[in-house]
Amino acid sequence: MTDRFDIVRSLIRATADRALDRITSTKVASVTKQLLQRLRQQRWTLSDETLTAAAAHAEGVDSAMVACRSGRIFVDASKTDGTEVQFTLAPRPVRFAPRGAKEISFDVDPPDAHDDSVVGALAGCIAKATWPMIASANVAGFGSAIVERETPSRLRIDLRSVPAVRRFASTQTAAMIFDLMELDSIRVEPGVLSLKLKLPQLTP
Repeated sequence: MTDRFDIVRSLIRATADRALDRITSTKVASVTKQLLQRLRQQRWTLSDETLTAAAAHAEGVDSAMVACRSGRIFVDASKTDGTEVQFTLAPRPVRFAPRGAKEISFDVDPPDAHDDSVVGALAGCIAKATWPMIASANVAGFGSAIVERETPSRLRIDLRSVPAVRRFASTQTAAMIFDLMELDSIRVEPGVLSLKLKLPQLTP
């Protein structure tokens, strides 16, 4: 059975490679190219610079710096009201299910020092990396997700609450795309946030 699924995966990667060679430089083609890249690689990374740009576009934020190291996301942000927030986020196992939950969670330290707008903006960045078709490539901000406190030191975010995801969810192809591209795990590596993607229908 494993050999059969390996063959299917190989065919998908080969098809994606051939499709990438034929894609033109239109907006639709750009999104399609990103989707095919994810299908082929089943992994995507978000650099410190990309995460910093997302945090800097959060509501009420004047400037921000985000850095990935030592298994945590370090956030330092200055708000428009003159206050500063400094906190770290450690990714927890994700909760994705076909036609169901699309949730990510983080352990936050210090527990009461985070800013919901910044965390929600980072979640929007993760949603865009998982589903590149929810917004055009040149959009810096995708809207802030709703951040809920699961425990005193743990935050939970439903990626379906990201405004760009909600808008895309109203399209006819949304259900298929959301079930096709699922987030399997989030891991902090030096300088990047690594997203492991999976294709549920190809899992033995």
